[in-house]
Amino acid sequence: MSKSQSAFWGIGTIPGVALISALTLTGCAIDSDFEQLFAEPNSVIVIKQKGRDNELVVPVEKMAVTQAQTLVLDPKGISAKSSQSIAVENENLSGIGATQSLSDLEKAQKTLIRYLSLVEGQPEKIEKVWIDAEQLAQHYPDDKLVQSLWQRLSQFSDWQPVNSIIGSAGIDIASFNGWRPETPALRVRKALLPSIEESEQVILGDQRLVLVMVNEAKTDLKVEVKLEDIPFLPQVPALLLYQVDESPPKQILLKDNDDWRQIALAVPVGEHAIRFYQEKPLGNQFIKLRFDERSGRIGVTQERPYFISTNESPLEFYSQGPTEIRIDELNDGKIAYRYQKVPEGWHTIRLLPPEGSARALYRVSQRVVNFAPKKPNNRIVQRELTTVPDVKLSEKPSIKADKVELIDAFKLGKQQDGTLSAGLDFVRRNNKQESGINLPEEQFMQARANYRYFDEPNDVYFNTAGFARHREFGGPTLGLDESVYYNPDWLPFNVSGNAKVNAQAQADNLEALAQMNLTLSQGYNIVPKVRLLPSVTFFARTLSLDDQSARKFQDDQRNQIDQDVYTPYKSQHKAGFNSALNVQARPWLDTLLWTRVGMGTNEDFNVGHPDHYNTEAHWQQIFGSMALDAYYRVAFYQPDNDRAQAQTRSYAGLEANWQHWLYNQQRLEISAQYSYDIERKANLAMLGLTWHFGEGRGLRDFAPNEIDFRDIRQRQFVNGLNNSMRIDNRCVPPCSEP
Repeated sequence: MSKSQSAFWGIGTIPGVALISALTLTGCAIDSDFEQLFAEPNSVIVIKQKGRDNELVVPVEKMAVTQAQTLVLDPKGISAKSSQSIAVENENLSGIGATQSLSDLEKAQKTLIRYLSLVEGQPEKIEKVWIDAEQLAQHYPDDKLVQSLWQRLSQFSDWQPVNSIIGSAGIDIASFNGWRPETPALRVRKALLPSIEESEQVILGDQRLVLVMVNEAKTDLKVEVKLEDIPFLPQVPALLLYQVDESPPKQILLKDNDDWRQIALAVPVGEHAIRFYQEKPLGNQFIKLRFDERSGRIGVTQERPYFISTNESPLEFYSQGPTEIRIDELNDGKIAYRYQKVPEGWHTIRLLPPEGSARALYRVSQRVVNFAPKKPNNRIVQRELTTVPDVKLSEKPSIKADKVELIDAFKLGKQQDGTLSAGLDFVRRNNKQESGINLPEEQFMQARANYRYFDEPNDVYFNTAGFARHREFGGPTLGLDESVYYNPDWLPFNVSGNAKVNAQAQADNLEALAQMNLTLSQGYNIVPKVRLLPSVTFFARTLSLDDQSARKFQDDQRNQIDQDVYTPYKSQHKAGFNSALNVQARPWLDTLLWTRVGMGTNEDFNVGHPDHYNTEAHWQQIFGSMALDAYYRVAFYQPDNDRAQAQTRSYAGLEANWQHWLYNQQRLEISAQYSYDIERKANLAMLGLTWHFGEGRGLRDFAPNEIDFRDIRQRQFVNGLNNSMRIDNRCVPPCSEP
């Protein structure tokens, strides 16, 4: 706003004199009513509120009483029936206290009824009873009668800024962007509304919003308004009135679910005030406003005064009890509030800064009497109960049998024994993930066994595996592998480790390899369907063979060494670490798309000159019990001491995995994989069959990264075959028998 200055003036329900600030910078300000009366030392100012104005209330000595004429009734002629209502005697209230009623719900209800009867006839008595009444309401928060009585009592009180200020270190004006309500009730309401931008302001109830503009030239102001309502309440339009200076007010009808409505105003040169308010406000109806000028959207700020309290000049004020005060503290842009009860009599209250702080910003409000509470204009939702017919229970004939046997499919204790798996693989492969010389393809048949166990108290997954290979060429190979997956709540990342030993009898020698891996990883949900998984893996291995000792074998014998026992690449890279970044997208439950980029170092751990870079892309799809994985991988090996020039290794492949749940929670898994080594023009394949023995644990012992589409696989599991019943040697479905 280059040619005009403007300020907002928010007229709320708290009486007082409003401050209108003329801003020198672009934007607007919303100023709340905040003038407080300062009492001179050794003096007291007492103000009681009547309606919405501060006026001195003089008790009326005499009240008009309507007297009934003489009427004689025969008690025996009046029909009566028993009642469950609480009978309350009309007794003196001076001896009744909340502490006497806290231990008994019925006493608390009777006490609140007496309080309400007194206050509805003499509203000024609310000052004497609201502390006790609120204590009872807090002690019985779930009793409908107590809460209903407290709501009726609380309408005779209101919150008002403390007026009898003795002294402070001054006043600080805090600015907030957008609509930032101060009262706890409105803060809760705001949380239930759709998002409110910082450029928007909100009016509700009988509040008025006043825009004060000082224009050096004529300007066109565009105001956008929108009605926000509670979804489950009946839709009622809101009538918004707006008025420029003293001109006749104009109106615009706002409906729920309507988009933003625009109001165009031509504001002349000079100082002008534009008011916005509702004709007949309803409870829980909110009107949002935002303002635009030719130069762009006007920034909306809300200014709120706070008393400064320091150790040398703390905030001091008088308070007459019994009453309750609310203390709002502003600290680093956040508002915290607390309540303090004030006992009967006059008290001087001093608010010091928190310990360790040089100063604090406070606003203090106190409960005051509301002699004429306004009846809330709320929308009542009438609920009609739908009549449904009575439930008819069908009685099945009783079963008469000589012998009834209940069968548990799993023996006691077996469900805590983990999951055992056995498998058989047929493999044709080469060292496609390594650079260096082209090793010939190797073929072997492998028998393997796995034992998995999930230690739930410690959140650790164990997987112990062993295998035995019968090779087409070369001696047999044995291997033992132990994997651990650790996912504790107190660590910000996941930890997985792996240790393995592989050994082969080759040419009257026993050659072996031992390796350990440690991986740190974590998953982050970028959006609900996209995850980011960074990881880093450290590895170290030792081999019985190296490039020099491997020369003792003839060429044909060297090519018969298992590639999990020795390769030239493994011998040259006995330590290092690999880092990777995995991005996963799951647009549908049955589709998983992911890609990975990574880097691997040499033994010197030099990330500035790594051994290789790699990347891969996958498209995984599940069709019923069949899951497919199409992928492409490529690695770029850099020139170093082990290779004179850069090398590229790439291959594409397709993997199919079929799983089926069997009797007693056992599971059959068949896997087939084909890949094509692009540089070496080699066809590689694998076929595997696995039987997972069930002991009632399902997928519990499988680590989170072991099974793709785990949620779908779990739903395919039929859990109804655990137990069955046999009557006269006849199985009653569902049966746990094959």
